[in-house]
Amino acid sequence: MSSDYRPWEEREADLRRREALDAPKIAAAKARAAEIERESRKAEEADEEERVQRAETKAADAAAKLATEQAERRRKEAGRKLDTKAASAVKKFAIICFLVALPLQLRAFWDPTRPWNIAIPIMLESAAWVALRLAEAAIANRRLVWPYLVATAVFSSIAAGINIADGALHPEIGLVFGLGGGVASLSGPGMWMIHKFGARAKDAKATRSERKLAEQQAKQAEAELDAARVQADALVEAKRVEADGRQKIEADKRAAHEAKVAADKAAADAALMAQDEQRKSLYPGAWEQYELILAANPLGSISRDRAWDEARRADAHPDVWRRYQILTLNAPANTKSSDLWAEAWVSEKGLPLGHTIEGLATKLAAREYVDQTVAEHLGAAEHLAVEELLESLFGPGGDGGASPAKGRPKKPSGGPAQDLGAQVGIGKGPDSTPVRKDLTEPLSEADLKAARELRDADPDGFSTPAVADLLGRSRGYAKRIRDAINNPKGEQ
Repeated sequence: MSSDYRPWEEREADLRRREALDAPKIAAAKARAAEIERESRKAEEADEEERVQRAETKAADAAAKLATEQAERRRKEAGRKLDTKAASAVKKFAIICFLVALPLQLRAFWDPTRPWNIAIPIMLESAAWVALRLAEAAIANRRLVWPYLVATAVFSSIAAGINIADGALHPEIGLVFGLGGGVASLSGPGMWMIHKFGARAKDAKATRSERKLAEQQAKQAEAELDAARVQADALVEAKRVEADGRQKIEADKRAAHEAKVAADKAAADAALMAQDEQRKSLYPGAWEQYELILAANPLGSISRDRAWDEARRADAHPDVWRRYQILTLNAPANTKSSDLWAEAWVSEKGLPLGHTIEGLATKLAAREYVDQTVAEHLGAAEHLAVEELLESLFGPGGDGGASPAKGRPKKPSGGPAQDLGAQVGIGKGPDSTPVRKDLTEPLSEADLKAARELRDADPDGFSTPAVADLLGRSRGYAKRIRDAINNPKGEQ
């Protein structure tokens, strides 16, 4: 057994002894924790109470402010109503005073011999009111007011003196009525001046607190304006920097694009120059025509490719090109150049576009050689079969039954045709092939005339295929026409 072993009773006793020694410390720690918790709770309660108090104070201030604002609004509303009533009363009083004073003025200046004298009292009574209007405008525009008030007092006093003197000098009017007219002349403008100028002075003159508040508001507005100006300047500067950056990027892109376009153009120009040198060396005749065509057309009105195509045409077929030029100059503007070239070709060559007399002669010579070979080695029936074969190879004939459908021999009665020899009846006698219409019909005088003209124009090329192409008929009929021309005593 290890020397460190201790029985459980000893270990339990040591545990109780350590707990007893640590108990005061644990109790003190718990008490401190409880105290801290109480203080924290008190602080939270104090904060909550302070928040509630602040909220109540704020609500009370808001309610007081609302009540003050409502009271001020009610006072202002009541003041506006009273001002409206006072203005109405003053206006009515001024009208009454004017109606009382003006007749007395008219009475004082009336003279039947001089009726225009009534303009003087109207002028005197109106002058005071005009001066009042001028005084109102002076107050509103911060000008001197007393000259207009003096003018109002002078004109009103003159009108009042005239009314009093008129009442004193005329017993029928009486001094009392004259004094009443004088009071009316003074009371109307005076009451209007007190009402209007008192309201204007109240509106124009502010209290010290209002002036201070206005100054503070003006300073605050100026500070806000300065801050807004600074912010606007910063924003403008930022936008300017951003715009400059964008412009620089766009300028770089534009410069790169222009450089690429210039490089592409230089490469294209170099390729065109190389192509021109190659054309000039390989096709000198076409190049000469090419330069003539470019010089004859306005700059940019014809493309290089089209000019080169026409130059090759002019070099290869100068006779057709000359005719094409004549047609181009005299034809309507909406005529296609391809139609003009085809017409020029037919006009010069006498053949469809792309065909020449040499090519036609070669073609006809080949057909003539085939016909002669067939005539030498085959009989009449076999020759008809070969004619049928040639028609299937070179195209149908004319109206004389030379088409494959109409000119093809009918099937023998013993069954379907098995081959070409069976179809045409080779070796079965002369009656095995049906009679064809183009081999028995009379020869047309028009066909004979056309064939004679062909022989006169080209004796070497006069052959059965040439006649068949000219007349558009079968080769059997064409052979009969050719034989009739070569042997006038033959078949007609």
